[in-house]
Amino acid sequence: MSRVSALEHESEFGVHDWKREELFELGELIISSGLKEKLPLVVAIFFKGQRIFQKGIEGSSADNDLWVQRKLNTVELTGHSSLALREKVDSLNLQESELGFRTSDLAVCGGGFPIFNKDGLVGVLIVSGLPHLEDHDLIVNSLREFLKGRK
Repeated sequence: MSRVSALEHESEFGVHDWKREELFELGELIISSGLKEKLPLVVAIFFKGQRIFQKGIEGSSADNDLWVQRKLNTVELTGHSSLALREKVDSLNLQESELGFRTSDLAVCGGGFPIFNKDGLVGVLIVSGLPHLEDHDLIVNSLREFLKGRK
């Protein structure tokens, strides 16, 4: 069975009139899931250019903070999830070094996800600490659960 593309996941959630309080709730939902499963992850949420949420579960490290920044840079640069960039690189059969920009500050992998409102990109949701597809899937599944009945 093939995966749904990262761009399809972005389209699935579309635009929502996000409030800070909702994003706090979403962050806590992901952290609760991680604690229940004993996952060594960090969850960070940026909203209108400000880091408004970040927590790390036992087993995560300062290295995850570096990945948070790289995933944030990737989403802000591309306007899409960090996994979408990985899929683009793979589909074009490119090496990261061939992208034309310094990839040492980026994450060409899953775990950074854009948050849109009617005005465009308004924030970034990040999970770091799991294999990159699992980081992405945790975000997607958490958004589905959180937004169920809210749209």
